[in-house]
Amino acid sequence: MIPEPDTLEEVGNFMMAELEAMPLAELNELIQRVSSAEESARQYKQFLQAVMHHRFGSRANQLRQDAGKTTGTVRFEDEGFVVIADLPKRPEYDQRKLKDAVEALRKWGENPEDYVGIEVKVSETKFGAWPPAVRELFEPARTIKAGKPTYKLERIVDGESSEAANDSQLGEAV
Repeated sequence: MIPEPDTLEEVGNFMMAELEAMPLAELNELIQRVSSAEESARQYKQFLQAVMHHRFGSRANQLRQDAGKTTGTVRFEDEGFVVIADLPKRPEYDQRKLKDAVEALRKWGENPEDYVGIEVKVSETKFGAWPPAVRELFEPARTIKAGKPTYKLERIVDGESSEAANDSQLGEAV
């Protein structure tokens, strides 16, 4: 049996082969501990950012205002540190109004792609519900790519488990 690490930092000391040979119950425990630590770290980071905002937010806002801007990065010194306060710009556009603006550009004789990137998105759920003729029209433009593989463990309780795409083969040699 592989000994359980005393701290999360020791997880990195395991060799890949040791982790691969580890019983799933132990591997699941490590995964749960790492997930818990990740969530705790995220919460602590948010808390510390809130402390920094409370401490420096007014000064940073004033510097932005003095520079004639409402967003962006300002820098100032405090207690021997350079504080870098960033307030990112997050523009959002009304999609219907953008469509209208693109149509207006076309009516003016302009090429909208000289001004905006035009991307048509297709919902996979809608694609699956389309009539065959419409689906065939879009098929040549469609490529399926796989995302990053992820795995999680769920303990089976009372013989119940969630369904998967290969459940009909579960227990058989695949």
